[in-house]
Amino acid sequence: MHFSASVLTVALVGLAQAQTPSGFTPQANTKLEVIYNATMVSTAGQQLAKADTAAQPQLALSSSMTNMSSTYMFVMLDLDVPPANGSTTRRVLLHCMNTGFKATQQQLNGGVTLLVSPEKGPATYIPPGPPATDTIAHRYVELLFQQPCGLNVSASGFTDVQQRINFDITSFMSQNGVSAPLAANFFRVDGRASAGASMAATGTGAMPTGTGVMPTGTGAMPTSTLGSFQGVAGTIDLPYGLAGLLGGLAAFAM
Repeated sequence: MHFSASVLTVALVGLAQAQTPSGFTPQANTKLEVIYNATMVSTAGQQLAKADTAAQPQLALSSSMTNMSSTYMFVMLDLDVPPANGSTTRRVLLHCMNTGFKATQQQLNGGVTLLVSPEKGPATYIPPGPPATDTIAHRYVELLFQQPCGLNVSASGFTDVQQRINFDITSFMSQNGVSAPLAANFFRVDGRASAGASMAATGTGAMPTGTGVMPTGTGAMPTSTLGSFQGVAGTIDLPYGLAGLLGGLAAFAM
């Protein structure tokens, strides 16, 4: 009986630590703070409203893990793109790859440090847009990596929709000398009309007060030169180049 209880305890501890979906690799047990305006992904796997995820989130990492001299890379993936061409296997879409993140001097509640990047790529953020006809909520995984020195990833490799579909993160890591993620998180978005953010499970709350207002230059989408896009993510204002990319994505309904 004592052995069984011990095994159960270990299993529960492992479950509590996991910040990535079951079966997903690479795995990470350290929490990446993901902040969408006034909504935080406080619990891995919580459900968010699609409208809340329209702009790229702000990121924060445990202050004990940050280094002012280090550079970080952010990756976001949709693990549940509907199957195509008669297949029953769901596909992966690269929603964002943003390099150049650095630790700031701003400390937030909970002992975490805000990360910012002046860069918008190489893969510009695409907001979640699961189709209303899908039968499940999509899982969106956020990963933070130590960015290797000399990493050179061209934005031209992500301008076409097909270049983002079936993105293989483990192959990308191997080919570019990227080590295991430092931290991660994930949330769900349900595109069905009857679905909404589950307030009982999301733990949605106001942004941490920290030491002041969050800076604006944190990797969010630019607010100038905007065009309107009507598609899988609803009507939002986006740069014209990204609006064109999303127009192509409408056929995939991500």
